Amino acid sequence: MSRKTFFTAALTLTLVVTAGCTDSTVTKQHLKVPADQAQAAPIVKPVTAPLSDYGKYVPLKRQSETVTLGSHQTYNLSPFFTGQTVVIAPDYLYQQSIYYTHIKQTSDTASKSYIYRYSQGSNDNQVLHTVNRTIGMMTGVSHYLFWVEYNQIKSGQKWAIRSLDLKTGNINTLDQGISRYDTAIPYLDTSSKRVSWMTHEATPIRTKTILKSFDIGEDAIIIHQNYILKEGKKRNGLYPFDFRRSDAGLIMHTSTFKNGHQTPTLETFDGTFKRRMNGLIDFEHNKKYVATGEEGSAIFMNKKAQKTGYRFKPSDNRLTVDAFRFLSADRVIFRESISKIWYADLAHGTVAPLTDMADTTSKPIYVNGKLAYAVSDGAQIEFHVIDLKK
Repeated sequence: MSRKTFFTAALTLTLVVTAGCTDSTVTKQHLKVPADQAQAAPIVKPVTAPLSDYGKYVPLKRQSETVTLGSHQTYNLSPFFTGQTVVIAPDYLYQQSIYYTHIKQTSDTASKSYIYRYSQGSNDNQVLHTVNRTIGMMTGVSHYLFWVEYNQIKSGQKWAIRSLDLKTGNINTLDQGISRYDTAIPYLDTSSKRVSWMTHEATPIRTKTILKSFDIGEDAIIIHQNYILKEGKKRNGLYPFDFRRSDAGLIMHTSTFKNGHQTPTLETFDGTFKRRMNGLIDFEHNKKYVATGEEGSAIFMNKKAQKTGYRFKPSDNRLTVDAFRFLSADRVIFRESISKIWYADLAHGTVAPLTDMADTTSKPIYVNGKLAYAVSDGAQIEFHVIDLKK
């Protein structure tokens, strides 16, 4: 199998993690350095642990009435993009502003990206930063924006992770590299104090994956783990495919290869959850549950394997479920296809629509007690913000 086939085989190629060790234990091994001087950490071999059985699920009981979670505000951004075809959505909320990106394709191989700040009180839409590359994604922590920008070069995708201090306007580069041999550019995930990402350093004979974080309080990059996948007729080693790092800790989707045989696994660093996992589209967790989305279903597994979990089935088995956002220990929202957001109360085993059906509904974000998402019908573009604290 070629490397391209390996990485595009999708979601069956998941990841493996260091089983049985807690996030706090791993933290003691972190190498903390200034952001521009981060060095590689030693390779950490996994500790094997038995896979748990999370096989008891009951259907979530559907409620037909749309739920109201808090004060709801709607903002029409269509007048700012008259005559343009745009795909925009809230990326971050800070104080009374919504931050988002807009990408213009300037040629078959080039693009220009803009970072906007929309002020909710004054209806002002301001460009904060422009770059002659594609911004793949953007997020934020505290008063910082973080984004990944990239462009195509002959040997792969050349990328950089940038940060913008919203208080000072200073822009810094946290990391940069080239994604070769069909490895992906970094994906950013956040907790209340850190932004985290993985890098892949690929050659024809091996892929080295490094898991990193930037701690805003310490103003330092932390290198957590290294993983090695050896290429050949029979692959050997670990390939981390995707991860989420919330305040509940780290959960990773990995594939372990041994003598050519592959074992895909979804696992938390603290040892509370481990399961074989094929066909995974999206996932998230908190201290109590692991939520997974596949084609045709979503499952909410209690980390205590003996506890009953829940299942959600979309209106069509061909539809996907993704974008899980835990609002509390037992409350979670998620998206069905690209058209509807649902709210589940796992304490009572119920699910109800948060939004009506729409042509396009973006993945929601949840920041400091506020939800935000975009809805578009091809002509109008609206941002929605729900303040759960009110």
